[in-house]
Amino acid sequence: MEEERVLIVCVDRDNDLGVKTGIKGPVIGREANLEAASKLALADPTEADANAIFGAIKVYDEARSIFPGSTRVEIVTITGDEGKELQADEEINRQMDEVARIFKPTSIVLVSDGADDELVIPILMKYAPIRSVRRVIVQQSREIEHTYILIKRYFEKLMRSPSSRSIVLGLPGAILILYGLFSLIEFQKYLYIGISILAGLFFLEKGFSLKEAMMRGISYFGRHVGFSSLIIGLIGLFLTISLSYTRALSLASQGYPMELIIARLLQETSSFLALSLAIMFSGSSIERAAERRIDSLERLMVTGIIISFWIAFYSIGQYLEGIIGLLGLMIDLLGALIFAISSFILTLRLSEVLRGRGWK
Repeated sequence: MEEERVLIVCVDRDNDLGVKTGIKGPVIGREANLEAASKLALADPTEADANAIFGAIKVYDEARSIFPGSTRVEIVTITGDEGKELQADEEINRQMDEVARIFKPTSIVLVSDGADDELVIPILMKYAPIRSVRRVIVQQSREIEHTYILIKRYFEKLMRSPSSRSIVLGLPGAILILYGLFSLIEFQKYLYIGISILAGLFFLEKGFSLKEAMMRGISYFGRHVGFSSLIIGLIGLFLTISLSYTRALSLASQGYPMELIIARLLQETSSFLALSLAIMFSGSSIERAAERRIDSLERLMVTGIIISFWIAFYSIGQYLEGIIGLLGLMIDLLGALIFAISSFILTLRLSEVLRGRGWK
């Protein structure tokens, strides 16, 4: 009949023993475990793993008195890793393999200080059946520890998700920075407005994936010449809108009627708006043409349509101010329409020609 060998296993999954005392696992034998537990308790009297090792020694003594003399009993403390859980489990598996080759257990009694250490049971069962599980918990309830483990796992999962991490940490961090900046420039009265706008933009981006849409828009214009022209065009648009707003306030303060303000703005700013937009699309068209891509003509056609709109808006401004009459307006609008249609037809014709020359 095969001799029965009972192995008392204490698991320190996060390697508190190694970190706080420098003792490496596996720790085999009663005296070695007693010394390890004493050193750990002296290093950190609040350490639960020290109590677990003492508990394992007590179980070892009980087993020696309960089991018959033909049964061999041994005690070992297995340490994991303070890093990731997978690394800890791999280290536990390595140490158990080492112990199993030496002692060859027929059954295992697991002694742990909580639910986290008991997650290694599948690893231990590779080497011998689990005969019993003894839990050593000091001044805390089972429910509290399970709750702690659950919260810990959800928090770790949350930190691994970039989208969740941006909500939990990114948004509060941005609000704190905003609070600091507003306090620095003494704009505290606008703080709630700033926070509302920031939070609104954040949730709007999450709801409609504005970041992805912006990235697609940027990639549409290109990476080199197209991207440079996009930046120049956006700067031009920003300056034009800012100057238009200032100009409108100036005209309004002088008592100009709304119709005349609109007329002046259409004449004074439509050229700059058209120029900024044309720069954005023409740069992209040049880059795509250098790559022998047919869609460069699409951007060129957009530039032609922008010019058509500029003609139309400028003429409407002149009409509202009384510089030209209705007939002149109709002629200008017809000319803008003809220019837009011509741009479209020319694009189609050029596409056919360039496809014949190997453009994609």
